[in-house]
Amino acid sequence: MNLSSQNDNSDIKSEFIKIVKSKGYEKRELPFRLSSGGFSNDYVDMRKALSDGPDLALSAKYLLHTLELRGLDFDVVGGMTMGADPISHAVAILSGKSWFSVRKQEKTHGTKRRIEGAAVNEKTKVLLVEDTVSTGRSVLEALEVVKSQGAEVTSIVVLLDRGIGMSKKMTEENMVYIPLSTYQDLGIDPL
Repeated sequence: MNLSSQNDNSDIKSEFIKIVKSKGYEKRELPFRLSSGGFSNDYVDMRKALSDGPDLALSAKYLLHTLELRGLDFDVVGGMTMGADPISHAVAILSGKSWFSVRKQEKTHGTKRRIEGAAVNEKTKVLLVEDTVSTGRSVLEALEVVKSQGAEVTSIVVLLDRGIGMSKKMTEENMVYIPLSTYQDLGIDPL
C-alpha cells in the first residue's frame, strides 16, 4: 500500500478501527479491572486485534504514514515491553530502522540494563510507542528510562488512547503525542 495523502491516511485509519473493533473489542456484562486500576465494561485487546501479520503491518503503515505527514523522523522505535513490542518490531521492519524494549525492571544479572535491543543514547532520536494508554503510566515510565540515557524522544505514538488526560500530560512534558485512535473512534466511554 503506497500512501501519499491525508485522504489515504483517513482510509487506512478507518481500516485500522474496523480491525480493532472486530478482532480486539468486546463489551462485557461485568466490569473488569484495567492495569491502570480502573474498571470498564469495554475490553480492548490490541495484541489480539493485531495478532495477524497483515493487520499488524497495516497498523505499522498507518503509524509511519502519520509520522511522514507530520514530518517526524526517528532512528529507533520502542517502548515498555509487552505493549510496545509488536508495533515496534513491525515499524522497524517496514521503516528499516532499529527497535528496542524497555524492561519493567532492571535485569539482576549480566549487563543489568533496562533497555534491550538497539542502543539508546545521546545520539539517538527515539520514537516511543505503546499499544493502549489509559493513564499513561507505562509510557511515562518508558519516557523517563529513555531520557535517562540522553536520547531525544521525537514523538510518542499510541495505537489507542482510552483516557482523557494523556494529551494534557504530554503537552506539559513538551512532547509530540499522537494517538492513532481514541475511545471516541471506538464509541466507548473514556477512562
